[in-house]
Amino acid sequence: MHADIAAAMGFDDLYGGSEPFRECFDEMLDAVKALPEALHERGRSLMYPQLHNACVIGDVELVRALLATGLDPDAYTYTDDDEDQPPLVWLARDIELGFEVKRQIAEALIAAGASVEEGEPEEEAKNVGDDDFASFLHAKSLSSGKD
Repeated sequence: MHADIAAAMGFDDLYGGSEPFRECFDEMLDAVKALPEALHERGRSLMYPQLHNACVIGDVELVRALLATGLDPDAYTYTDDDEDQPPLVWLARDIELGFEVKRQIAEALIAAGASVEEGEPEEEAKNVGDDDFASFLHAKSLSSGKD
């Protein structure tokens, strides 16, 4: 459906050879197309996976809008590499964003149904030395009845 865009982004092999990747890629592009007009350009400027990238650039409004289109908050990228993780893991690995922005994005993901255990984001936050975010995720894990 979006083979030309996948090729332009350098994902032509994955798009042509992996049905799960192709489905996720198409879902992300469809979500960007469904964004409110005011957010179209910001959504279109992001590389695949758009939801994950919106998280790590700290665009809380765009994350919320993408989730509102129905994107899976625990979506994997199906890239078969270290980046093949859900958005909360990408967020936990980020070392540029401040705690408050990370918390707001995590809250949006969790409110949309993201699991605080999927992909072990708490462990990823600890690995990059973000103890505040790791503690936040731990508290969320406890409040969800897991752990």
